[in-house]
Amino acid sequence: MQCQEQLYRLCYPEMIKICIRYAGDIDGAGIIYNNAMLRVFRHIGNYKHEGKLLGWVKTIVVHCCLDHVKKKGPIREVKLGPEQEEQVSITEDAFSRISVKDIQKIIGQLPPATGAVFNLYIYENFTHKQVSGALGISEGTSKWHLNEARKILKNKLEHFLNPLLKTNGDPK
Repeated sequence: MQCQEQLYRLCYPEMIKICIRYAGDIDGAGIIYNNAMLRVFRHIGNYKHEGKLLGWVKTIVVHCCLDHVKKKGPIREVKLGPEQEEQVSITEDAFSRISVKDIQKIIGQLPPATGAVFNLYIYENFTHKQVSGALGISEGTSKWHLNEARKILKNKLEHFLNPLLKTNGDPK
């Protein structure tokens, strides 16, 4: 029991960040983290000592995050047309004017399915094929959600940065 508590506390700082990205708030993140750690404790005997323990725990945490996203409702399938395939990009200088905390807050405002695809692709380094398998959606839908996330984030970043640009004397 004491070892479980130590593992829980050891994993918490890193894993709660992952949970917050998917839950959007600390209460939901706490629920996800507790569920994940219950799975870890139930299945610790399955850990094969291949790779790092925290990597194994992270895999379980991400799966619990995905379960949380799926419980919010089905992710609608989207058919991509040629006009929707363009990639949206955000300029590098935008990131030098905003804090990591502000960026995380903006990412947390993404719609649940779009946020889940964004998190899996950007933070967990999933491919679109892996995202589609994890969420039960097509690769095209995964690409659409990622592009939609980029559009939303670009728009929110521009709105967030506009007052900063004006107060810094930039004529934009």
